[in-house]
Amino acid sequence: MAAEKTSPRDNMFWAAGLLVLLTGVGGFFYFAGEVITLYRALGLLVSLVVAGLIVGQTERGREMFGFVREADVERRKVVWPTRQETLQTTLIVLVITVIVAILLFFMDTLFGWIVRRLIGAAGGS
Repeated sequence: MAAEKTSPRDNMFWAAGLLVLLTGVGGFFYFAGEVITLYRALGLLVSLVVAGLIVGQTERGREMFGFVREADVERRKVVWPTRQETLQTTLIVLVITVIVAILLFFMDTLFGWIVRRLIGAAGGS
């Protein structure tokens, strides 16, 4: 596999996007005691969007956003279970969990009794 060569323009856009993102993160923490958290979070979100738009101008950025669009198309194709199917599946899982817990309890009790008998028989000799 050949190494991909990035253009200087793409490198410049990646650097600019990273700078915008780091500025937003730095501003979020720098203004911690002075500005309401909501405004700091909005500023961070804006810097994230701007950085994403800048990076989206690069070849790899366009590929990344294309991948996100394709993933969204696939997500829309998923057939989600109905409420009734979800409830039935949840009840089945709960019932099986309770049955397994009861079986493990009895097995633990049985093995504990066997071990106590063996230790008791060995200790009593």
